[in-house]
Amino acid sequence: ETKYQKLTDVEHVLLRPSMYIGSVAIHTGEQYLYDGEKVSIEEVHYNPGFIKIFDEIVSNSVDEHRRNPKLNEIRVIINLDTSEISVWDNGGIPVEKHKVHGEWVPEMIFSNLKAGSNFDDSESRTVAGTNGVGSTLTNIFSKKFSVSTCDGTNKFDQTFTDNMGKRTPAKITTARRGFTEISFIPDLERFKMKVIDEKSFQILFKRCLDLVAFNYRDWE
Repeated sequence: ETKYQKLTDVEHVLLRPSMYIGSVAIHTGEQYLYDGEKVSIEEVHYNPGFIKIFDEIVSNSVDEHRRNPKLNEIRVIINLDTSEISVWDNGGIPVEKHKVHGEWVPEMIFSNLKAGSNFDDSESRTVAGTNGVGSTLTNIFSKKFSVSTCDGTNKFDQTFTDNMGKRTPAKITTARRGFTEISFIPDLERFKMKVIDEKSFQILFKRCLDLVAFNYRDWE
């Protein structure tokens, strides 16, 4: 019996990351980069898993825009000094307790694998999310992960730490302006990284440019 193990979802994600976010080893390959003036192809060292956990969060905002055109502003801040990444949009998640699961909806979708709004396969699909694991994976691979959202009536705030091992109680206050902001500090050691280096930053920046270009007509 000692050779058989039963892992929690979080333990399994951290032990077998390639199943969920791809490789967490440093790769060398060609990437399109933007230097502020032009896009060029360079051979760089980068970590695919790290890029993936960023993409999971920013894609959420883009997906919500596809569902709700009133969400027409997304701001991305990458602090190279603190390694904190923040994605803000002018949408908003319902701040209410789920009638079946009894959990605050923002807490449920950002801290549970296989939870989200992309499971109705009868709907035509125009969004990136399909499996309901993305944002929670970013939470698991972060030292700190903060959720702040307002649905136009109530505001929700909660912070997770230690690879989603700890969480603060949800704080509910009143507010009027709808928005969602996700801020996280990646657990860089799990990606064989010490800092967010310049080339990794340029890859993330180029990803944002791609999303703007792809959705340009929608923003007009």
